[in-house]
Amino acid sequence: MALTTAIAAACAEAMFRWYVHLTFDAEFPPWTENLVAVPGPQVFRFKPHASGVFPGNVDPSRTFAYRTNGQGLRDRDRFKKQPGAKRVLVIGDSYTWGYAVAEEEAFPQTAERLLEERGFPDIEVINGGVPDYNTRQERQLLERLMPVYQPDAVFLAYLVNDAEPSTAMPTPPEETYRHASSWFLTELAEVANRRVFRSRVFRSRKDTIAGNYLDGFAENSLKWRDSRQAIQEMRDMCAAARVPLAVLILPDFTQGFNDQYAWRPIHEAVASWGRELGVPVFDLLIPFRGEDHVSLWVPWDGHPNAEAHRRIAEFLIARIREDSRFAKRSPSEQ
Repeated sequence: MALTTAIAAACAEAMFRWYVHLTFDAEFPPWTENLVAVPGPQVFRFKPHASGVFPGNVDPSRTFAYRTNGQGLRDRDRFKKQPGAKRVLVIGDSYTWGYAVAEEEAFPQTAERLLEERGFPDIEVINGGVPDYNTRQERQLLERLMPVYQPDAVFLAYLVNDAEPSTAMPTPPEETYRHASSWFLTELAEVANRRVFRSRVFRSRKDTIAGNYLDGFAENSLKWRDSRQAIQEMRDMCAAARVPLAVLILPDFTQGFNDQYAWRPIHEAVASWGRELGVPVFDLLIPFRGEDHVSLWVPWDGHPNAEAHRRIAEFLIARIREDSRFAKRSPSEQ
């Protein structure tokens, strides 16, 4: 009986994995023609030296143009690092990338421009943002970009959905079921929770998009553990290269910056990770508190507008200038 059960379970597992792979739709949406699939957590990346348009999230009829450099980033091409030059690499998602604003309005580019205007032309700020990336994908991206750009400092721009899987791009089943020893039993538990109990009676080890970002930060969730682990690995990677890492927690601009802000527990969780891991964490919900969030977002999309990016850039510049590595005095200060 035990042998028969084991054989039946193995057959069910094999058949389910075959079915999942057979029905997996790896096609990207038509407006993502400049994306290519890559193995591992990163799932996708932009093609180098590509150009195109993306639609707004609220009003898809409104679009904005973008282009990529040789590394597939929304940034100018960077040549060999010159003696005396300093580089700051900002890793992040669509907020960092500058979704729904012009390339020059994204906060990394704005920070670089403001630094040059204020007498610091030797400080480069590189935009390492990719829309829809989560922390695991950003960790993989950082590993690829570190030897390319040789940064002197790294900032991770953390958003409240960074523990969630990609939402707009197809995720291979190997990623979706990466925590599950049995894909079949995991899916069986998912179906029972959803259709029979209509609540999470069984703990799920399937990485699916949550209806509420706070679900990913519940005590028994694997999502926040993955996100925290990715930050820890970024810390270790930067430490090995003798490069400081800091985290900027960016608020959700679709919500009011007041006591009703729903994602405060996520901000607090990431701040606690920073204390545990020895990584400086700066919460930008604090400087934006009490302000009119509607005046700081793109109405046809929901992402931060050019003024919000300028404010984030000013905050980033202040953090850069606090680092003794970037303490060179500008001509106006000498």
